[in-house]
Amino acid sequence: MKYDLVVIGGGTGGYTGAIRAAKFGMKVALIEERDLGGTCLNRGCIPTKTLLHSGDIYASRNEWAQLGVNAENVTLDEDAIYRRKDAIVENLRNGIKNLVKANKIDLYEAHGEISGEHTVTAGGEELETEYILIATGSVPVGSDPARRPIKGMEYALNSDKVLAEKVQGKNIAVIGAGVIGVEFTDYLSNAGRNITLIEPLPRIVAMMNKETSAQLSAIFKRKGVKIITGAKVTEIFPDHTVKYSTESGDFEEKFDNVITSIGRNANLKGLGLEKVGINAEKRIEVDENMYTGVGKIYACGDAIGRIQLAHYASATAITAVESMLNKPHSLDLDIVPSCIYTQPEIAFVGKKEEEVPNAKVGKFLMTANGKSQIEGMARGFVKVVADENYVVVGAELFCVRATEMIGELALAISLGLTIEEVSSVIHPHPTVMESIDEAYSDIEGLATHMAPHAKR
Repeated sequence: MKYDLVVIGGGTGGYTGAIRAAKFGMKVALIEERDLGGTCLNRGCIPTKTLLHSGDIYASRNEWAQLGVNAENVTLDEDAIYRRKDAIVENLRNGIKNLVKANKIDLYEAHGEISGEHTVTAGGEELETEYILIATGSVPVGSDPARRPIKGMEYALNSDKVLAEKVQGKNIAVIGAGVIGVEFTDYLSNAGRNITLIEPLPRIVAMMNKETSAQLSAIFKRKGVKIITGAKVTEIFPDHTVKYSTESGDFEEKFDNVITSIGRNANLKGLGLEKVGINAEKRIEVDENMYTGVGKIYACGDAIGRIQLAHYASATAITAVESMLNKPHSLDLDIVPSCIYTQPEIAFVGKKEEEVPNAKVGKFLMTANGKSQIEGMARGFVKVVADENYVVVGAELFCVRATEMIGELALAISLGLTIEEVSSVIHPHPTVMESIDEAYSDIEGLATHMAPHAKR
């Protein structure tokens, strides 16, 4: 069979690229050896957020009485949560399969391997193609036995296993306090587990500002989470004893179960890259067009090892397809929002204030936001960063609905809008969204619901 484009990998980047190419008139084949939707849908974003939603509702039960809702003997049925997770995933997966079919894309449910610059094998069948798009995603660190950074990692659960079935045991160690680690910590602590969060860096969610890290740490500690930072885990034993070292010395602690959340590696095994001269030990190198420099082979998403986010994978896939057809790029790949779905949520985009000379910073505390108080989530803040010309260049949100609001700030940064321009738009009241406008106004000391201060 001959195609204009063969896409290897049916995750968020892969199916998005395939559909966009088909809409541009290309004849497309999509190869996926596991489940359509890839990690994000089946073993990542969607399952995790499903668990978090149930956990958040259950954790709020102590506040129901003051809301006028009275209930007794409220319990958590994790089997039901996981069944609901499976149903949501299946529904969305079927939706993708229908979209693939509707766009007349040939789906090959098999392992895809590059056999030449214009050929790909799928389940023993050779496909001839003008272009190839590699969208094979990533796997949890430690999935490859030869590349396990911690001795005994095989005795721990990775994210795939945590999301496949409920975690057994009461006392759980979570190793790694990045996005995945803190989201698992949030859910499991809400579900009644005793969590010890172990992080090698000096603070949790170290990619965020210190203030966000400190506030999330405080919230976790109030929920009973034990946080150990500056700790290097050296071994995990079969009985779930964890050996780690800090400045204070070496320690061993036994748990009922251990979860590792220490990152993900590009999934390049068995892809046949060496057959076409693509040298990729840890990731596939590409240029701004997502081009590998070999033949007409492109790559996107986690496989290129840049930003491991589903929306970035989609964006890079679209960029790759546009590049193949010599179309102008429609997406700004420099402005990529990042989201963490704890409670409160965390969202970040653009530059941090310490990265901006003569930064102008506006900040609004959620304790003064009516809608946040109504929802019982009047914690956190909205922070906006502008440069010396008052152009918006960054933002960090730690509040309810942060992940829904970050899009406005990403748009402002991408378009190079000034504080005056973005604050000229009326934000509705009462909403959490109006906190962004208050943060804009705070840059010049004009926020309505904040005490006066000198202009910055």
